[in-house]
Amino acid sequence: MEFIKQIERFQVLNKLVKDECTGRPEELARRLGVSRAKLYLMLEELRDYGVEVVFSKKINSFKYKNCSGLNLNFSLKVLDENEARMVLGGENLTFSLESKILDGALLHLKHDYSRII
Repeated sequence: MEFIKQIERFQVLNKLVKDECTGRPEELARRLGVSRAKLYLMLEELRDYGVEVVFSKKINSFKYKNCSGLNLNFSLKVLDENEARMVLGGENLTFSLESKILDGALLHLKHDYSRII
């Protein structure tokens, strides 16, 4: 799944920036498996969320300017019918997400759990 790969990239980006060992932008992009332009889109999206990442020539690395790092957690769990009913109360779930991080992909998930009851 591509969105999981994107989340993993952000986890690696976070670790390298937090440890201040990213190397030059081209090196970091290569390590993340993205183009330099895509790297800067990722950094721009972080900036949209209020996270400032700057490049320091002195240490030859990106570093956080206004925080000490990010807490990036992701979990995926397939719910059985009873768990789904408890979480959603038998209602429909509709979730949409549009993100530059996920290459502009629009994720739209909809499932009707009311028929499970």
